[in-house]
Amino acid sequence: MDFSNNQHPTTSEEACARPSSIPRKRKATTAIYARKRAVAACQPCWDRDTSNLAILNRINHVVTLLDHQSLQLKSCLSHQGAHTKSKDPQPQFQGPASDNSSGFQCHSTAARGKDLPADVEDVLNSLDLPEFPAARINCESILRWPIFSNIVPQTHSFVLEFCDDESSDNTSAAYSKNAGQARRGAYSNIIQEENFITLSQKFLTYVHVKNPILDVAKFKLLVREASENGPGWDGPSCLVLIACALGCLAGPFCPESTLYETPESSRSVELSLTNLGSAQAFCLAAKKRLGLLQPSLLYVQCLFLFGVFEMYMLKPQQAWFYFQHASLQLQTHFWKKSQNRAAEEPITSHLERRLEQRLYWSCMKTECELRCEVPLPPSGITRLNFPDQFPSPPTEMASPSALPANLENSDQAIQPEEEKSWFYYLAEISFRRMFNRMVATMNSNWKSGWTEDIHTTMEQCAQFEEEIDIWCAHIPPKITWDVSRASTDELSYYIHGRAMSCREIIHRPFLYNVIHHMGSDNSHWLQATALAKKCLQLCVENAFHLSSHSRHHGTWYVARTSVTRALLLLAAARSGKIELPERWKDAVEVCMMTVQKWYDEAPDLKQAASVVQIIINETFDESSMASGCTSN
Repeated sequence: MDFSNNQHPTTSEEACARPSSIPRKRKATTAIYARKRAVAACQPCWDRDTSNLAILNRINHVVTLLDHQSLQLKSCLSHQGAHTKSKDPQPQFQGPASDNSSGFQCHSTAARGKDLPADVEDVLNSLDLPEFPAARINCESILRWPIFSNIVPQTHSFVLEFCDDESSDNTSAAYSKNAGQARRGAYSNIIQEENFITLSQKFLTYVHVKNPILDVAKFKLLVREASENGPGWDGPSCLVLIACALGCLAGPFCPESTLYETPESSRSVELSLTNLGSAQAFCLAAKKRLGLLQPSLLYVQCLFLFGVFEMYMLKPQQAWFYFQHASLQLQTHFWKKSQNRAAEEPITSHLERRLEQRLYWSCMKTECELRCEVPLPPSGITRLNFPDQFPSPPTEMASPSALPANLENSDQAIQPEEEKSWFYYLAEISFRRMFNRMVATMNSNWKSGWTEDIHTTMEQCAQFEEEIDIWCAHIPPKITWDVSRASTDELSYYIHGRAMSCREIIHRPFLYNVIHHMGSDNSHWLQATALAKKCLQLCVENAFHLSSHSRHHGTWYVARTSVTRALLLLAAARSGKIELPERWKDAVEVCMMTVQKWYDEAPDLKQAASVVQIIINETFDESSMASGCTSN
């Protein structure tokens, strides 16, 4: 079973492979009764599309399996007060909402809490606390472990210690200077209309595939209009400009290993692949138009892409501003539609409904991901009673020929692979739901669960690992990572990294237990030690897996998790209570190189790296560390 159907619909690549020399001349009778294919299928045709229903039914089946596992774990642990996750309502999928219904009801009670026991809901409610889950799983939380006491001062958040103004003034002087030049018109020659199509294609290929929040056909029309007539002072032009800004930063996936490069050479290569000056010029032009927009779904799209741009620039605080604003605007949009239903039933087109779904899930998972690293307040979007468990596939994926032929240009070499992109997007959504439940369960009562009641935590870990196995088993072959050989597929690379990171996090309590174990109860010592060793081995594997990466939406997360894994390995080394895996010193060095590659652009990363270096110096003398990092 996987997310895909056994017989895949025709892809855009297959359509392009057809002979292009077919005569366009039609017979006379054909001309009289010419039938023009619509861009979007009507509702009855969409509902009859077996590929759409097969994909979503298979995903719903996976979610049902995971929820069944959750109920089993809840039943066996209920007497100890530990519950793994909630059972999300599982309505049978019947296609997208009808045209005369918004499909959304604005309630104060979250959908995740519907028909759930109060104690299970309490566990999930912990996700809405500003300090949680960052205070349990980010790198600052590892620094608060007793093993590091009296070595470095405790830090609440490296990110929040730097305000946006100071960050911009002190560590992004080049950005500020370039922005000033742009305000004086120095960048007027950079924003050329003839570059819009090329940059927008790069955006679609390298950015949009991971968060498909746009209608591609409509977006291409907007790009063509802007390239022919110049950008206006309206929402469509704002969208095109911020997409072009991202196109200046985004590039192809480069899986080549960088283990033996210096951070300086790695940065030099990275800068040669991106055009920061042009990106800033396009972004500034888009910002000038953003303030003129009225609340709408287009406004939400622009806000979200501004957040993605700031993540590309390694500015999480500024990205949070846009992501949270996008979430709030989307909630306002849903609320207004729910209020209008009292007077008159609103009409929602299929395209608008699919756009609402994608915006909701992109905003939700982006907020959850950022709040795992920075203690920030939630926007409330995770508690919406949103009826759709997954977004509906775009019509174009199942029927590529529905797109007007004149939208396709000669730049086919970098056209996004719609089907793989959609499978990846659905896998990301299902992963985020699973990960949220895991984090809420294993960290809601961490003081006793990680020390005294370790047996319960072991049962939870075993159940969660089975869930991860189920999730991995249902990943479509097109985005499955092949561990037996090197892969150049970016989406498969990220999927594999998700699974590895999740496994490491659920084994982290046992590393804490072994390092800080002071009690007389040794009944679970051997089992806890084995699980702690697995955590360390996963840290090493993750360090090398993420060593080769370029600038993308998740670059800042890669650097942050590198700090976390280095700290976990150093904590084990300082304790002397557990055998460390092979090449663990190499892994620490690789983690430091990963952070150093980017910390000139992010002051929080530079401060985190300096703290890790202090711990390294305290744990080893410089000569032994230098020799140890180059040996197995």
